[in-house]
Amino acid sequence: MSADYYHDDPEFMDQPKNSSQFGKLFASLIFLVCGGLFIQTTLASNISLNSSGRVEFGQAVTRTIACDSNGVTITASASFVNAQAGGSYALGSIKVSGIDSSSSGCQGEYLTIKAYGNTSSTPLQMVSGVTQVPVAVNSSNPIFSIDTIAGVTISGDSSSFTLQFDAGASPIASNSVFKFTLESSNSSPVQPLLYQIGDTGTGGGTIFYRSAAAFTATGAACGSNCHYLEFAPKGWASLSDWPNNVGSGGTIMSARANVNEDPYLVWSDGNFVSQNPGSISVGQNIGTGYQNTQQILNNTVTSGKSPRFSFVAALNYVGAAGASTAGQWFLPSIKELNELCKYARGQVGSLGDTSVECTKSGTTIDTNLGFNDADNIYLSSSYGIAPNGFIAGYKFIYGSDPLINSYYATWGGRVRPVRVF
Repeated sequence: MSADYYHDDPEFMDQPKNSSQFGKLFASLIFLVCGGLFIQTTLASNISLNSSGRVEFGQAVTRTIACDSNGVTITASASFVNAQAGGSYALGSIKVSGIDSSSSGCQGEYLTIKAYGNTSSTPLQMVSGVTQVPVAVNSSNPIFSIDTIAGVTISGDSSSFTLQFDAGASPIASNSVFKFTLESSNSSPVQPLLYQIGDTGTGGGTIFYRSAAAFTATGAACGSNCHYLEFAPKGWASLSDWPNNVGSGGTIMSARANVNEDPYLVWSDGNFVSQNPGSISVGQNIGTGYQNTQQILNNTVTSGKSPRFSFVAALNYVGAAGASTAGQWFLPSIKELNELCKYARGQVGSLGDTSVECTKSGTTIDTNLGFNDADNIYLSSSYGIAPNGFIAGYKFIYGSDPLINSYYATWGGRVRPVRVF
């Protein structure tokens, strides 16, 4: 079989008029196990295989795999999500059916799905931080299962499973996906997790986020193999290093009398907020906080002003694990801060689901962690355009119901560093 593929021009369809209506596009996929041939599809148009045997979207393709000589059927779908002034198609689900799950078939195997772009050999993130989904084939119910992966859920029966990608977890645009692979192995390609939520992390903080699937934190020590986020313990900022609470324009608001109270510091200054917004990258998802913090550092003049800046305080924290981790801590992105807020308020059941926002209603903040129910503003490293046209950081108000992206930290707020590993 030739490996050359041709894409027909996309067929345009009427878009749904509201977010409760989802258009679904189906593309047929061909899989080979453990390398070799890739699937070629845009998830949004017709495709032609070897210039013949045209496959319309909505049709599925059956192919044999190593552990199932009878063949499995694979169908991918895309969902349209409406948005103000437009919308887009994103990867919605992948279904694999007709699987022989018996002991003489795929039982005991892991079937791992990855997605690729048009030319790169590096797998794409199907949802934020997720570049592969290993599906275990078990001997008892559930026959098909995955470890906890933020933004991905699984359903199925004895011979099929469907991976559903949560629209709130930033699934990849359907027209970015050109190739898929389905690989089988007798062991999971995802490393076993050593720590649980609430455990002490390698930097001496408390783990508030974990992901079985590796996620990427560009520039951080763990690189593309990150699994955890931890936050610094209460009392992390010494009174000698950060003696004052600092407000608008760097004005000293008060002396810090209690080391267990997080310092109130300035987010950045005019040197940063006057930059061209389009020239500075920004991230909001899990894994983006470290790079965001470096961006703020690289676009702020700190000479003589360091004691007032939140990002300097975060980067200078040395950790409490017996070895210095200075420079590895950072201001969390807005969604990382959202997960921390949920942990602090006891929303343990929704940890890992980044589409669920922190709420005061029905929750109680854990004062033992150094937070309280006062109207404390906490800073993130994500930023956007404030009403005055300047770039400003997003913030959370732990004492009320904070909505992601609803508040701007134009001047400052309280600081709690986090670390990824």
